[in-house]
Amino acid sequence: MSLVLSTGLVNYMMGERALRKGLEDCVLDIYGGTSAPVTADEAPLGTKLCRITKASGSVATTDRSTPRVYKITIPDATNGNTVKINVTVDGVGPTTYTYTIVNPPDDTDTKVAIKVARMLNDIAQLMAIAEDATVPGALWVQGLIDGLDLTLADGGGTTTATVTAKQAAARVNTLYFGPASGGIISKPSDSWSGVNLATGVASYFRFVLPSDSAILSTTDLRIQGLISTSASDLDMSNTTLTISATTTIDNYTLTLPMTA
Repeated sequence: MSLVLSTGLVNYMMGERALRKGLEDCVLDIYGGTSAPVTADEAPLGTKLCRITKASGSVATTDRSTPRVYKITIPDATNGNTVKINVTVDGVGPTTYTYTIVNPPDDTDTKVAIKVARMLNDIAQLMAIAEDATVPGALWVQGLIDGLDLTLADGGGTTTATVTAKQAAARVNTLYFGPASGGIISKPSDSWSGVNLATGVASYFRFVLPSDSAILSTTDLRIQGLISTSASDLDMSNTTLTISATTTIDNYTLTLPMTA
């Protein structure tokens, strides 16, 4: 097993966000005709045999999925009251998250909204931000992974939160991964396939964003690995691809090592 991460992806994971976020709208390119480049920063070598997308759908360089967005309004900063938000995401839930108002310091609705936003930000798949004092008690919550659906609702606290869906999640024809478990993220139930662009023997692959420069880069987000019929980074039952035929990836798991 020999997964290689680009400098851009390593920097992204260390300084910004998670691997799953970085690959929220990726494609899988399969190459043949030569060995893989030494690093994922280098331009791809050989012939691109296939681009894998969702159900072989077309993907433009600018395509991005749409995140789910909610607005929450909390009307009462009364000391001792609770704000409860039910969250369902990645098929888990509803899970109730509770914030208990302590006044002081929670002596305004805006301060309560900031605390609730902080609580929801601790959920890996969400990000939240409170409005300023011009819209007291209001905060916005967005799915961290573009295209990932989720459900928020008032959870029955002593302060009733008004939870309003503002934008539905919508996916384009890019690929994405499910939640992390045991150091692994996996292909979801979506169909991953592509119409072969050329005939050849698959030797390596890259997960890239549709906007990838395909040249030497230390900023593009890339994961590169080897292809074989078994015990490789991507196992394929048949590594010989024929032009115009369809290649399908039935299963895939991405594992990062536990030790450096």
